[in-house]
Amino acid sequence: MKNIHLIDVTNRDGVQTSRILLSKLAKTMLNIYLDEMGIFQSEIGFPTLKQEVNYINANLELAKKGAIKNLHLEGWCRAIPEDIELTFK
Repeated sequence: MKNIHLIDVTNRDGVQTSRILLSKLAKTMLNIYLDEMGIFQSEIGFPTLKQEVNYINANLELAKKGAIKNLHLEGWCRAIPEDIELTFK
């Protein structure tokens, strides 16, 4: 049987919708719950935005420490050299 991979976009696209406001803690808890539910991937946000850096780094650290086990965390950036360099810092 083929695998079906579910990707959640709440932390990236969902929070851009009017009337949806999630704190960084709520977004982190969402990632933990998505992981527990077996969701394949979470579009975590934009690593080039200063207000997102601490949240993204904290979630990556949680993944390293095993609090987020199987969920793939994906960031978005523009396909320009400056953004790509900034993303990998």
